[in-house]
Amino acid sequence: MNTHQTAALDTPPSSTTGGSTRLAGNMGSVSLALTVLAFSAPLTVVAGYVPFSVIFGGVGTPVAYIGAGLLLLIFSVGFVTLNSIVKRPGDFYAFISYGIGKSMGLGSGLLAAVCYFLLLAGVISFFGVSFANLMTQMNGSALPWYFYSFFAWVAIGVLGYLHIELSAKVLSFVMMLEITVVLVFSVSVLIGSDGSLPASAPLLPANLWSNNPVFAFLFAIMMFLGFEATALYRDELRDPDVTIPRATYGSVIFMGALYTFATYALIIAYGANAAEVATNDPAGMFPSAFGKFVNPRFNTVISVLVLCSSFASCLSTQNVLSRYLFNLGTDGALPKFLNKVHGKHSSPYMSSITTSIMTAVILMPFIVGGANPDLLFGRLASVASAGIIVLMTIVNLSSLYWYVRIGRRQEGISFLKSCLCPLISSIAFIWLSVLIAANFEVLVGGAPGEHVWLLYSVLGVQFVGVALAQYFKVAKPEIYARLGRSHTAH
Repeated sequence: MNTHQTAALDTPPSSTTGGSTRLAGNMGSVSLALTVLAFSAPLTVVAGYVPFSVIFGGVGTPVAYIGAGLLLLIFSVGFVTLNSIVKRPGDFYAFISYGIGKSMGLGSGLLAAVCYFLLLAGVISFFGVSFANLMTQMNGSALPWYFYSFFAWVAIGVLGYLHIELSAKVLSFVMMLEITVVLVFSVSVLIGSDGSLPASAPLLPANLWSNNPVFAFLFAIMMFLGFEATALYRDELRDPDVTIPRATYGSVIFMGALYTFATYALIIAYGANAAEVATNDPAGMFPSAFGKFVNPRFNTVISVLVLCSSFASCLSTQNVLSRYLFNLGTDGALPKFLNKVHGKHSSPYMSSITTSIMTAVILMPFIVGGANPDLLFGRLASVASAGIIVLMTIVNLSSLYWYVRIGRRQEGISFLKSCLCPLISSIAFIWLSVLIAANFEVLVGGAPGEHVWLLYSVLGVQFVGVALAQYFKVAKPEIYARLGRSHTAH
């Protein structure tokens, strides 16, 4: 294949709406960091999920969040290094295509899309349930949860259709509210604590190891997910080679500090009985402490802000998923209409519309069948989070494989960044993946092994993608040559 043919294959077809399939934007490091941080919904994490970590970690749970932050910083080193080499949008899809190969890359791209679809459907259902609970609390009655989920579905569909910078402004505003609430709570606890628990106790590793540190660490890791999407926005950033590293490292460090501080405060608020309270009333743990140490009259405000937090998470997930579909459509792995860019908003509008439609398709059988929305959210989110952890494992291995095969022979390639950090991270994430598969009931409920088929069904998408890439290689080589958003992907 000559140079002109290669360049032609690497150039996406033009859009009928804007003359280009290249997205556009001018986001900086702070906007990008807040956009991806919204994915993890910090206030929802602190109010709804940190208590589950406390169940396993007890008084020493903050140590699990410190460890999770350190591991994800090590992961980020390899991730950012690979980003600086690949220089293409597509995130997991592009990085794995570049490092391991197009077949594994396409499988990973499809797996990522499925995981984010499950997350989006789950978080939208959580929004509906939370809204219904708030209406019941305020008025004594409420419509079924899916009516409120519908409002969120419409709103994020509209925002996803428009320019990314509008979404970034909405997400930044909500994020600042969330961060403010978490910090006000944490500082208030430290000021008002009766000192029944020594201040150093939550930071002693021995207090974590005396409980169940493995599962406390697993839950802590899952609370960080979302930061890995920074590279998806490459074409919409002011200076991607500077913005992506800053936003990635900044997101991990900030989440690590915020979650550790908030967990520390929650432990101090309940003292030695924190694990018992978390086990008996995980949903009420944060609101009760907030009412005691801040002001009980603000509990309704906190419920509203948790709704805002879950809405921001929905919007962030919609944006991430739309860009995965856009990249896969641009390369021809999925229908080409997904690669259309809006002429005015420079947004992947057809991918966003498709995302909304597919999310409704996923939710509809559960709504018609009368599924318990609490179980729906928990199981969808857990399966999706497990899939993303597996994808992060593959990205680590991709970095290592690229270094051994090519990188070690190139000048200027750091052994620490390109090999040692991905090696350490690979070992840790392989261990996490095995742990999830062996103890899946801890995440989704049920008897041991009862629902593990859900995990294997989702992971089966990886093999479907590999098979599809091999089909393209034989039957449609022009599409195969385009896979991975880069002619340098092999």
